[in-house]
Amino acid sequence: MNFLRRFHDIVSDQDLNFDDKTHQLLEFGLEVFNLDLAIISRVENNCYSVLHAITPNNELKVGTQFDLDGTYCVHTLEAGSALAFHKVSQSIIADHPCYINFQLESYIGAPIKVGNNVYGTVNFSSATESPVFSDDAYDYIELFAQWLGAEFARSITREELTKNSNSLLKLESVANIGTWEVDLTNNNIYWSQQTKRIHQVDENYQPKIDSALEFYKEGQSRDSITKAVELAVQSGEKWHLELEIITTKKQHIWVSTFGEAEFDDGICVRLFGTFQDVTESVTLREELKNKKAEAERLLDDRSMLLAKISHELRTPLNGITGMLTTLIDEQNEEKRSEKIKVALRSADILLSIINEVLDFSKINHGELKLEPTDFLLKTIFTDLTSLYSPLFTNTNVDLKVSNNIPDHCWAYSDNTRLSQIVSNLLSNALKFTEQGSVKLQTSITKASNQFTLNIEVHDTGRGMTSGFLKSLFSPFTQEIDAKNSKGGTGLGLAIVKELVEYMGGTIKVESEINKGTHFLLSIPIKPGKEQIHHSSNISQVNPYACKLSVLVVDDNDINRLVLDASLNKFSVRPDFAVDGQDAILKCQQKHYDLIFMDCIMPILDGFEATKQLRSKNICRHDSTYIVALTANTSAQDKLACKQAGMDMFISKPFKMHSLEIAIASAAERLKLKH
Repeated sequence: MNFLRRFHDIVSDQDLNFDDKTHQLLEFGLEVFNLDLAIISRVENNCYSVLHAITPNNELKVGTQFDLDGTYCVHTLEAGSALAFHKVSQSIIADHPCYINFQLESYIGAPIKVGNNVYGTVNFSSATESPVFSDDAYDYIELFAQWLGAEFARSITREELTKNSNSLLKLESVANIGTWEVDLTNNNIYWSQQTKRIHQVDENYQPKIDSALEFYKEGQSRDSITKAVELAVQSGEKWHLELEIITTKKQHIWVSTFGEAEFDDGICVRLFGTFQDVTESVTLREELKNKKAEAERLLDDRSMLLAKISHELRTPLNGITGMLTTLIDEQNEEKRSEKIKVALRSADILLSIINEVLDFSKINHGELKLEPTDFLLKTIFTDLTSLYSPLFTNTNVDLKVSNNIPDHCWAYSDNTRLSQIVSNLLSNALKFTEQGSVKLQTSITKASNQFTLNIEVHDTGRGMTSGFLKSLFSPFTQEIDAKNSKGGTGLGLAIVKELVEYMGGTIKVESEINKGTHFLLSIPIKPGKEQIHHSSNISQVNPYACKLSVLVVDDNDINRLVLDASLNKFSVRPDFAVDGQDAILKCQQKHYDLIFMDCIMPILDGFEATKQLRSKNICRHDSTYIVALTANTSAQDKLACKQAGMDMFISKPFKMHSLEIAIASAAERLKLKH
């Protein structure tokens, strides 16, 4: 009983750790057996490794390894139980390597097992023989081995749990998934490290039942989790929800929370589940949803645009074809002139519609770009007044203009877009005003190094309802009634708003039914540099214009006929080429002072043809003036023409004045050569 008491006192001492207990038990074993050496080993793949040892002078170090066959323990493991020799020299293992090498006469040992597997051995030995080992000695060594086996099993389990716990923590971190548990019996909450990270709380933070739900955003998210918890406690219903929470650092994130309940005798005692940050996936899903909606909107816009445009194009096309058809047999010169004017006006309307469609497409695809230049700001509105005054002549509406911009105010902006903005507003005002007046008022205010252009367009027309005002700048929007239906694409004001805002300005509108509409615009304008313009009157260089050798390069026969007729008005008789390759061939055979070059053609386009003409010195810059004449009008197209070596850019459909400038420039160059 003293032996068992001493053993129990050692293994139950809570102040001792495993190593201390093992050391004391080994010392106690040496005392009980009256032997000199005590070893605990680990046996793996016939390798005997020392884990713990007590030897004279401590000559056997922990970690020392032997061949298992070179130790007495090989017989212990073969026996599968405790084994002892009190006088090895007189035993059946007298020729064992361990006796030959170390002369150990006495030995007692037992296998250590973890579960059904051998872990190692515990053994005691001495160089001197000992009395025959008693049954109590066998019981002690077996008891010691069993205790060691249990401790090693516990240690292995602890290591595996620690390893699994660490792996779980890593997986939680990688997957951004945390765990949680609510003990309803003791009213305690457990959050894993990752759950705490998601909530952005300190590692030592201890959540409480009353405050845990307050992290959920007030409203739908908090109501949903509260209801889910109640249903789980009452009926065991699981939940899997995506909800919004507000972290300790006031960051709004989305989480996927899964939870279920555990019951004992019909009473819910525990809630547990997972917690995952899904902000990225929710954001991505929303982006995809928005992109889908945007794509559907664009598709609807495109369908509506095609339907609207197909209808609107018919009116000017009817005016053009109708007037031109009736001109065939028209003999009266005055009527011919009137019909030609109607056809030209219809062509202008057609071009306006096409330009609106192109602008709308650029805006929709984010391709709208400004092309600022230096110009006299007042001239824009002076020109618009001259352009629109005739349109008011045969109406009951007066055009009143108050252009308060200084005469010598130079600005740096996109004058074409500014003109387009005001032109659209004036056209709109005239369209919806049957009588009264349309007022255009402009002024400029200065602040630091920048101007602010103020534009007001006020009409006395039909006005708009408050409901329609909310959607006024939306594409394809028109307020139409049975009495006052008006045509148009419905894009004009949408484009105006986009242009104004793109230029950094603001647009406001006030309107009242049957009393009129008032548009107010403020657009920032940079001061410009004064430009010196040289006159290019064709009459001044007309003698040289007649001497110009001109080549027209275009693959379309109608375009060639139109340009031929237009150039004939300036007494110019051009030659023609049907593509870039044909143009190079003709230029090799004859020198040309002026070339009108289409850009998009089969076989060889205008860009490449011009590059070859310049690089091969067939048409040098100082002797041949090359003008791009193309339907492509973007800034990139203009840059490509310049990079190819062209001198001037004219867009189709062209104005006669543009041809006049091109001829004058080429004639001036010819004049300088002489």
